[in-house]
Amino acid sequence: MPRPRYVSEKFNVGYFDWTWEFWFRGKGTSGPGTVFELRSGAFGGGSVAETNSLVLAAGAKYFILRSPRKKAPNQNLDVEIPTDEGAMTGRKGGWHHIAFTYSAKERQIRHYVDGVLQPLPRKGGFLPVQGNIEQFSIGRDADGGQMLDEMRLSNIVRYHDRFNPPASFSSNYGGRPPVEAVPNGPPLLFGESTSRDPIRLGSRKHVFIDGALIDSMSNLVFRVNQPTVREVTDFSCTKPWETGPRFGPGLPDVLHVYDDGSEIRLIYTNGAMWGGKKPDAISMAVSKDGLQWTKPELNVVVWDGSTRNNILLTDSSQGTMFKDPNPNAPANERYKYVAYVMQRGIYVYFSPDGIYWSRNETLALPFDCGGGVETFWDDQRGLYATFIRHEGTNVRLGALAETKRITRPWHFEAQATPRLRGNLHLPTITGELPVAFKVDDKGRQVYRSAAMKYAWAPDTYVAFPWRYTKAQNVRPGSDLAVSRDGVNWTSYGDPLYFTSDWEIDGRKVVESLINHGLIRRGNEIWQYATARFTSHGGASFGGEEYESGLYDRLVRLVQRLDGFVSVDAEGGVGTMITKPLIFEGRRLVLNIASRDETRVALLDSRGEPIPGFGLSECSPIKSDSVEYAVSWRTRRHLESLAGKVVRIKLEMRNARLYALQFSK
Repeated sequence: MPRPRYVSEKFNVGYFDWTWEFWFRGKGTSGPGTVFELRSGAFGGGSVAETNSLVLAAGAKYFILRSPRKKAPNQNLDVEIPTDEGAMTGRKGGWHHIAFTYSAKERQIRHYVDGVLQPLPRKGGFLPVQGNIEQFSIGRDADGGQMLDEMRLSNIVRYHDRFNPPASFSSNYGGRPPVEAVPNGPPLLFGESTSRDPIRLGSRKHVFIDGALIDSMSNLVFRVNQPTVREVTDFSCTKPWETGPRFGPGLPDVLHVYDDGSEIRLIYTNGAMWGGKKPDAISMAVSKDGLQWTKPELNVVVWDGSTRNNILLTDSSQGTMFKDPNPNAPANERYKYVAYVMQRGIYVYFSPDGIYWSRNETLALPFDCGGGVETFWDDQRGLYATFIRHEGTNVRLGALAETKRITRPWHFEAQATPRLRGNLHLPTITGELPVAFKVDDKGRQVYRSAAMKYAWAPDTYVAFPWRYTKAQNVRPGSDLAVSRDGVNWTSYGDPLYFTSDWEIDGRKVVESLINHGLIRRGNEIWQYATARFTSHGGASFGGEEYESGLYDRLVRLVQRLDGFVSVDAEGGVGTMITKPLIFEGRRLVLNIASRDETRVALLDSRGEPIPGFGLSECSPIKSDSVEYAVSWRTRRHLESLAGKVVRIKLEMRNARLYALQFSK
């Protein structure tokens, strides 16, 4: 006879010690009301469904603990639990702390109202529900109003005698709630304002991802620079927990790559949430050189009877795990994992070290987004930005959610008629959140956004949206999109930043997908991408296997520091003049590749060359350097101009300009 399957969620109470507690407010009615109800579906190939519930009986003199079984009436269990009628009906006013404990050894339920033990009921407890959960509801009274607040279930007997009720279970709404996040970076320079006031550039680096600093230019173009190096790493799946049927045995679903200082961490999932019988596993690999990866024994999660594995979590989820650069984040929240949890919505997890994780007490957003949740800390705006896949209109887009209190529910605009899907009827995103990434001019949708704050220059945001062609069910490459505020984005489109126009070992790459995360080593930026030899999801998920036995590769891409976009002079002389600005510092430094001469002049507020800093006085630049100090023959330092309004003029020949900075 097959062994029954038990619901694995922790609120399926049964043959173990537990404490169930909450705050209750009576409204003058006499009941009945449901504290909670847990219902399973059919299991074991039959039609049996089971329910556990805790109900306040009509008259409010007692609760009923009920475990009915459809096909086993002799196992029906009704335990009447006497209670404080005055507190339950509202005659005593206000909110009351209600607790139920169960001692498995004694088989005894105890009930407390405001810390006072009520008369003992007869012995007995819940029979655990078998099968898969189909419905879970809490706090429903006869009028459909709120009965409960701050419910907590523990797998211990928390109370044994008269006690003083806790002030709150919540770290978000208790006596010391989290404070609102504040910026720890400089104010944004480039907003939507049309002010002609000089730009207070100070000594911050300006990366030329667009023309925000430029007043005029001629014979120059903005150009997307594809990564200079593509290197296949040695990462592959060799452990039994690492991949599910959707991704095959080669490479898993990569979530995020981040720099932990002494090592690079790669976070990935086995994709079990998308199908198959393998349990979910989110794992970590580490690397020193970015090419060779090892899988540390973390001893955190039990898999097949052993903790000798690199598994971090077994929650059915997909999102972004990162080390939070917010200096005001509590020590136990230094690492964060923001993820879509299958059929439940979007949650936040915390860790002090990136190894041991706990889930936040409340849901962040109640959406089914099919994965694709990518989060970063925005130091200049003082908030957490999360880009989420928008699927509400059968067109995949990139939506944006923002919060200054990441541990509390995030704001969204509720819709009168949300589009529901999934077993728990979660809404997909339609108009609840603003759209940041849209369908491009070739009709390609957005599968993931891969949006990030560029850590090595302010006012710079980059994203690498996976473009998706629905008709072919293929993601042909990753776009480059840029922003000055993290809200308004410009996509560069074709040619895509990372395209599928190359081969590995003589085999054609079909999908080129940049993963979330930027790593800096010296004057290089490393990115990691998945090179796929199948269309979306492989044959097991509606795609096509192009070659049997050939599996994905994890690829390291090398980009020049600040090098995603450049201002290029390709023929003749290109000229650029910046908007009026005020700087701080002693010298002007360029990130530039100049094969022929490039010269720089400083102009006054009227646009006239400042004596000693003209083009003819500039020492010609013939260099390829990420930090080239501009010099003038008679005036090497700029202290005399600091704090004054100036413009920068460049004449470029066969050159690429990536960034500039006034250095102190």
